[in-house]
Amino acid sequence: MDSKIGAIDVWAGVGKIKGKWPPEFTHIFDRYKASHKILEGVDPEIIIQEMDEAGVDKLIASAFQYKGVGMTNDETAKICDKFPDRFVGCGTVDPREGMKAVREVERIVNDLHMKAIKLEPYQYADGIVGLPPNHKYYYPIYAKCVELDIPVTIQIGHTGPLLPSECARPIYLDEVALFFPELRIIGGHLGQPWHEEMMILAWKFPNVYVDTSARAPKFWPNSFKQFVATWGQDCVMWGTDYPLLEFKRCLDEIEQMGLSYEAKKKLLRDNAIKVFKL
Repeated sequence: MDSKIGAIDVWAGVGKIKGKWPPEFTHIFDRYKASHKILEGVDPEIIIQEMDEAGVDKLIASAFQYKGVGMTNDETAKICDKFPDRFVGCGTVDPREGMKAVREVERIVNDLHMKAIKLEPYQYADGIVGLPPNHKYYYPIYAKCVELDIPVTIQIGHTGPLLPSECARPIYLDEVALFFPELRIIGGHLGQPWHEEMMILAWKFPNVYVDTSARAPKFWPNSFKQFVATWGQDCVMWGTDYPLLEFKRCLDEIEQMGLSYEAKKKLLRDNAIKVFKL
């Protein structure tokens, strides 16, 4: 990979995981044959070393909480503050908490200096039925993101964990993008298996984007590879969901795709700078 590009990973985790992962998550870690890092987390110094070896300039470090497991907004922000040239913070909230969630978005940006909000629809329900991102619970969050001029990144497509997937169909973003044309919306994980739907939405709307996190480039569908190379190159961003996927593996596989330098630079860096205003 051309290290001069200075890749930006738009969906990654940092720090040591607090709590014990439940079986609905360890199931997919096993399927990925993921390393022990996914269970325990990784010290930021080691992450930076791996970034340097792979040619990664920055990453968007996402807070994550599920049943008390993960990294809180404050814990993630503390690491980002320690390494501001390498990590950019992305906070998270539960939309069901109403004004408490809205105020937390404001605190995430104004006090913790984070640059985005991440939402995961499968989390906001009973483990069988999720909360689709066009539900009214989300709308105050979206409005606050517009007011603060930050993007929202949303888990879209089938979940890896044994948790509901239908709530994350890309089509639910259609009316969100129509209602909030100023909101920069990122659909995560290609939107698979509805990636065609996600690609069309990202092409259709100037404020909708798609990221590649948790999907190794080697296994991207051919239609998505064509999207990255041609008609979708202005609206797709690279991500790993590190430590689920390693930086070097993903970048090596992208190098093998034979992309033009322009398309590769948009995928790995330029679009992220635009969307996250880095």
